[in-house]
Amino acid sequence: MNFNSFQFVLFLPIVMIAVAFARRLAVPKGPQIVILVASLVFYAYARPSYLPYLLGSILVNWQASRWIAGSAGVRRTRLLQLGLAFNIGLLCVFKYLNFFMGSIPYFAHHRFHAPTLAFPLGISFFTLTQIMYLIDCYEKLIPPSSFFDHITFVSFFPYVISGPIGRAKRILHQMPALNSGIGPSADMHARALYLFSIGLIKKVVLADAFSKAADYGFGNISHLSAIEAWAFATAYALQIYFDFSGYSDMAIASALCFGIEIPRNFDAPLRAKSIIEYWQRWHMSLTSFITTYIYTPLVKSFGPVTLLTSGIATFLAMTIAGLWHGANWTFVIFGAIHGLGLAVNQCWRKMKMPAIPKPLSWLFTLMVFDTAFIFFRAPDVQTASLYLTRFCDWHHVFGIENLHRMNGVGPGTGVMFVVFSLAQITGIGAAFFGKTSDQLAREFKPTLLSYAATSACMLFALFYLSSNVVKPFVYFAF
Repeated sequence: MNFNSFQFVLFLPIVMIAVAFARRLAVPKGPQIVILVASLVFYAYARPSYLPYLLGSILVNWQASRWIAGSAGVRRTRLLQLGLAFNIGLLCVFKYLNFFMGSIPYFAHHRFHAPTLAFPLGISFFTLTQIMYLIDCYEKLIPPSSFFDHITFVSFFPYVISGPIGRAKRILHQMPALNSGIGPSADMHARALYLFSIGLIKKVVLADAFSKAADYGFGNISHLSAIEAWAFATAYALQIYFDFSGYSDMAIASALCFGIEIPRNFDAPLRAKSIIEYWQRWHMSLTSFITTYIYTPLVKSFGPVTLLTSGIATFLAMTIAGLWHGANWTFVIFGAIHGLGLAVNQCWRKMKMPAIPKPLSWLFTLMVFDTAFIFFRAPDVQTASLYLTRFCDWHHVFGIENLHRMNGVGPGTGVMFVVFSLAQITGIGAAFFGKTSDQLAREFKPTLLSYAATSACMLFALFYLSSNVVKPFVYFAF
């Protein structure tokens, strides 16, 4: 079930009413029961056959956490390793088996293909969630939870499909408040609705407008001037930003409707003036996972921490994170570009090199993630390489014919040209200069004017949703 759908717009208030009714009846853990049932329905809505994969993963990881908690010494470590092997193996079977086989010369030569299995929705996200849970249990940061709490935590519908990636110690301690007789206030509900409407506008108005531009650019690569190539690459970066940050806003708002706070995921990343700062602002829950669960163990495994070992660990961690996005060499290169950028950034800081002027450092950073996003968007390395040649086409630098055509021209397209162009101009202003969703939500005041503004935003988003072709969220593919 997409957040940007009328089904979800009906689903969310129905669940809110059911939770409120469960509170009024004072059924023990009634609100949590409602949330759990709603989450399983939400997950199974698109294809019920996905549900056994999710439930099987939850059951195995919950049992593994119990075994880990009841063991010590080498046995405890072996159980953690088995649990991690199960989760990584699950990802490999469903996402990477044919990719790995195709990368081995013998199998590639004989065109070996394993049976294609149904790709469980959200497997990349709920698997990372449970890897963090197992490690936190092993490190005794949290005690193993009850099965009821664990299945509710992992399957919680606001984040089960595309994040933000939640940590058990942050979510589980909120369960008693969820089950209490006192629910969120009317003001909190209004703030949640306001944030949800912002996220929906980001997706159906801004992200989809930049999607039109990016699709045009990637569909006409050989005709792009250098200026246009950079412009369309930035359009795709803006599409991804508004698409995924819009989803995250709606996820945070949906959880807030039940009084549960989940981690925020974006903080105006396109304004970053270094790759380090970019990853402190972009997909922040994934950054936290990479730092804590990939980079730190890697750098420790190299012995004494030096600038060299830190740089190697950073590069490897980001390359692994790139592969996490999908079974394609383009994603590996995407991660490697960011890993190299982070390593150079670390070196520059540690060696106390001269500071680059802020406008120039912002431009360099933009160029790095634009370049990386070419590989993220392209279907294969060859297409990405062709696009990169357009960046440096010194024989055709300043042409802007394609920029004029990207939103459609000709009879009957004038209105849509204006609509998409206005959305793109608004999006550029919001991404580079405006307040973030988090700032807007924090500044929300429960007044008649703010309620009217919230209602207007929601109606505008729903109107746009009803008059536009609904596109799935980009990260649903991961």
